[in-house]
Amino acid sequence: MASDETLIRFLPDGPQPQPPVALAVFWSRSEHRAMITRWPRLTALLGATWDACRQRTERYCVLVDNNGFRARQLPGDAGEFEAFLAARGVAEPSEEDLPAYPDLRTVDVSAMTSWPPERNAVCWCSSGAKYKRCCRPRGSGAPE
Repeated sequence: MASDETLIRFLPDGPQPQPPVALAVFWSRSEHRAMITRWPRLTALLGATWDACRQRTERYCVLVDNNGFRARQLPGDAGEFEAFLAARGVAEPSEEDLPAYPDLRTVDVSAMTSWPPERNAVCWCSSGAKYKRCCRPRGSGAPE
């Protein structure tokens, strides 16, 4: 399994970079399924199930927050990931390709969301449930 440091990317944050911002890419249920179906080897990095994937994402965001950084989340897209690989001349992703996605020069900053959401807000994982009952409890354990 990749270390936490390889799964969190740091973003430039304008003229006042304090505290630094870390990017955590999250995969919706359908995008997670598409990724694992297309590239089964990524199961080790993404998690075998969507629940495992979103638990990892939540725990990484907790880790970022606990270390004085601000987390920003960005939804991952399997088609965009494939295009990202093609632009790099890669057919089969390695462990280094997933943490390198996306190319930060092309990211739509407005697509990023701040983490954590308010307790009563809709959860970031797109489940439709309130954050306090969905992913918030998933981040309370230690990272895998």
